[in-house]
Amino acid sequence: MDNNVRKATIGKLGVRYGLLIGVISIVLSVVFRIIDPLMMFTNLWIQLLNGIIGIALIVILGIEIRKAIGGYWSFGEAFRGLMTMSVFILILTIFYGFVLFKFVDPDMPTKINDVSETVMSQRLAKMGMDQEKIDQTTKMFENGEFKAKLLPTLKNEATAFCFGLLFYVILNLIVAACIKKQRPITVEDAIDPTV
Repeated sequence: MDNNVRKATIGKLGVRYGLLIGVISIVLSVVFRIIDPLMMFTNLWIQLLNGIIGIALIVILGIEIRKAIGGYWSFGEAFRGLMTMSVFILILTIFYGFVLFKFVDPDMPTKINDVSETVMSQRLAKMGMDQEKIDQTTKMFENGEFKAKLLPTLKNEATAFCFGLLFYVILNLIVAACIKKQRPITVEDAIDPTV
C-alpha cells in the first residue's frame, strides 16, 4: 500500500472510529443519566467501567485500523491513528457536556458539587479522619471553587480539552507501543530495499 494511501486511510478511520467511540460514550452517559443523573459523577465503579470500555474500544478499533492498512504499522503510525481517534472523542464528549450543563440541566454543577461534598465527607469519615480535617478537605465544595470548574465556560472547556488531550497522549503512547506491528523482513526486502 502506497504511503500516502496509508496515511489517508489511518486518518479517515481514525476520525470514523473516534466519532463512534464518542457516540458510544455519550449513549452510556445518557443511559446512566436516566438511571441516576448524578451516577456518572459520584459512583467510582461507573467511572471505572466507563474508562475500561473506552480504553478497550480504543485498542480494538486501533487494531482494526492496523488490519485495514495491511496488518502492519509503525509506532508513529499507530500513535497518529490513536490520537486522531482521541481528538474526536474529546470534541464530542466535551460538546455533549457543554450542552448538558448549559442548556439541558443548568443546575447540574450545583447538584454535582453538593453530592460530591457529601460523598467525600462520608468516605473520609469512614477512613477515620477527624471532622476538622474533613472540613478542610471539603472546603472547595463550600467556597464554590469546585463548582466553578464545572460551569460550562470557554475556559473550563478548553481546560478539559487540554487535560483530556494530555491523558490521551500518555494512554496512546502505551497503546501504540502494544499494538504496533512491524512487517517481517523477507528475501525480497533484502534484494530490493525499496519494497
